[in-house]
Amino acid sequence: MATVLSLTSVGMGDVELFMPSPPCLIVNTFYVDGEPESSVVYVWQGAETGELKSELIYMQPVPFETALAWAEEHAPTRSVERIHTRHAAKSEPKRKPAHKAANKHKAAPKKAASTRKAAPKKAPAKRRATRKAKR
Repeated sequence: MATVLSLTSVGMGDVELFMPSPPCLIVNTFYVDGEPESSVVYVWQGAETGELKSELIYMQPVPFETALAWAEEHAPTRSVERIHTRHAAKSEPKRKPAHKAANKHKAAPKKAASTRKAAPKKAPAKRRATRKAKR
């Protein structure tokens, strides 16, 4: 049975770097509009060049547990001993503070009539006569 490990990564701006232990599977779950999106990537090292290679082998709108179970089931078919996991926290919809939410349904208090007098309207300012353009 494969060992499940948390994927550790180092963020450098928009780029995340990690060092998997090939051959391995990487289970990644993130949320789009509150719905889960899970993927499993197979990572191995090329025998000729030694470079890391990867292949997306599973992507479904399923929760983390389902994707992890799929990876554990398919790990022996690729001779994988390690499964790295990364599970993003589900983003909660933004909520208003409790005191504001409670006041939302109450009728707004009526404002007292303003004691301030409106400023009298002024006559529009007269414009200066403009010179005609020289021809």
